[in-house]
Amino acid sequence: MLAFEFHASGDAFLGALAGTYCFSVIMAFLQLLIFPGIFAPNGLLGAAPQSAAWIWVLWHSGYPLFAGLALLTRLRPESQLSRRAGVALMFGAPALGGLGACFIIIKGGALPTLVDGVSYEAMRHKPAVAVLFAINTAALAACIRITRLRDLVSLWLAIALLASLGDSELGIIAGSRYSLGWYGGRMLAMISSSVVLCALIFEFSQLYGRLESANRRLASRALRDGLTGAFNRGYFIEQFPRKMSGAVRDRTPLCLVMIDVDHFKSYNDAHGHQAGDDCLIGVVGAITGVLRRPADFVARYGGEEFAVVLPATGREGALKLVAAIQCAVRRMELPEAGRGGPVTISFGLASFDPEVDDFAPGELIRRADSALYKAKQNGRDAVFEFSAAIDEI
Repeated sequence: MLAFEFHASGDAFLGALAGTYCFSVIMAFLQLLIFPGIFAPNGLLGAAPQSAAWIWVLWHSGYPLFAGLALLTRLRPESQLSRRAGVALMFGAPALGGLGACFIIIKGGALPTLVDGVSYEAMRHKPAVAVLFAINTAALAACIRITRLRDLVSLWLAIALLASLGDSELGIIAGSRYSLGWYGGRMLAMISSSVVLCALIFEFSQLYGRLESANRRLASRALRDGLTGAFNRGYFIEQFPRKMSGAVRDRTPLCLVMIDVDHFKSYNDAHGHQAGDDCLIGVVGAITGVLRRPADFVARYGGEEFAVVLPATGREGALKLVAAIQCAVRRMELPEAGRGGPVTISFGLASFDPEVDDFAPGELIRRADSALYKAKQNGRDAVFEFSAAIDEI
């Protein structure tokens, strides 16, 4: 997971930390294989009696050492040197761990005695143990000093390093294998190995949630007009035939209302484009304030022209909504239009009743446009409903 996040983000610290935990996995696996009494009386791989103890020392000194080196990459995270160090640690830490473990297994019989039977008494006075404690303490101090525990991974890494230090101390203080302190050290070792993984899983879940939210916002932006917040023409072209198909399937009426802001060019010329933008935003706000049902929607069809789709709505219901929109626009506190009057809008209404009508979505759009054209011909600020008589003119 760390390596994957390093590949995605390029954060050298995560790459170095991936190598550190890969090192720990190798050490834990090898110690399990060669530990006396688990798979064989003296362990597997031909291990000597001291091999398991020295693997433990290598593990509990190498983990904080590589974690400390990983932390150094956070001092200059954007530098090329840090990136190279992150890659080097990601591959170098497990490689060095594997080489060190092979040396311990092969030369275990020649290494100084750390464990006498099950007793750790001889280990307490070995220089290697003093070095182990010094590395653990320095790594924990470096984590706190460098990261200030500002993020979740840094906080949990500090807890993991503290657990590693506690594991080392309990293992030595216990005095022998299979004592209460020895088991306590094993528990802390499990915490040290898993705590950063838990933090990463939590961060990944948080990141996934943020990505989902961002994707929803992007999807919404792709469907919305950037200025007014109404749906865009692409959404209308895609959804309107579906609404018509739904009306046919459910045997319910559907109405389409085309709306145009009257004298909008004159309004722009008189008050400027910013005022024109504010006017369009206000008109859409008035329309959406009237539309209450989730199935109803308004889309920006052209410059100052909007389409309102009203599924499961007959002509009487559509006319009531149009009247409410007209009142809402008149209540808007907009400056006077360029031709000397308040901002008004014209409406063209066309209805579709599957019980009696049988035509394509494009025909309903044409009818609503024809009714809107008639409204603008007759002085604007008017509502016209499509009829055969309008179509003949």
